[in-house]
Amino acid sequence: MSVGAAPEHLHDPGGKVRLRLPDGVIGGAAYSECGRYRQMLSRDWTPEGSAPRTVLFVGMNPSVASAEVSDPTCHRELGFARDWKFTRYLKGNVLDWRATSPKDIPRDPAEACSALNIPALVDMAQEAEFVVLAYGKLHARYQPVVRAALSAIADSGRPLKCLGLNKDGSAKHPLYLRKDTPLMDYPGL
Repeated sequence: MSVGAAPEHLHDPGGKVRLRLPDGVIGGAAYSECGRYRQMLSRDWTPEGSAPRTVLFVGMNPSVASAEVSDPTCHRELGFARDWKFTRYLKGNVLDWRATSPKDIPRDPAEACSALNIPALVDMAQEAEFVVLAYGKLHARYQPVVRAALSAIADSGRPLKCLGLNKDGSAKHPLYLRKDTPLMDYPGL
């Protein structure tokens, strides 16, 4: 795993929208050596001399967000984290294959989720006060991976939250939700 800048020369996740990090926010990211996978994204705006308050969001799959720039989803989640008075945002995904469009995720779940992904999710969960599940509707072929990821995260002992549920019971994706959408306990496990 490499930490730092996105290895775009190795893999293009598509997507054109790249948003500047807000002033005072320090970004970080961890990628596979091949650049196809991103296991972790971080944003930190903890005041110097203070202990961070950390929240983890778990989405569907990574897009173009990197240590240097955000994508619309990460930008939206960062807004939720700041509104909730957190000072550190972590982002992981049930699938770690980098693609802006879900249709570009490999059909094979074993290719869409690297062996490094679930351990990275657990590590981040252990740093967070709670975990916000925000992975949206994934094709049925990925459900075994989703269940394995959610089970491993739940085993961390951290509370699981979401911003609502879709009709199929999956956690709603935050991009199109109102800024004042309330958190709720995730009932899915």
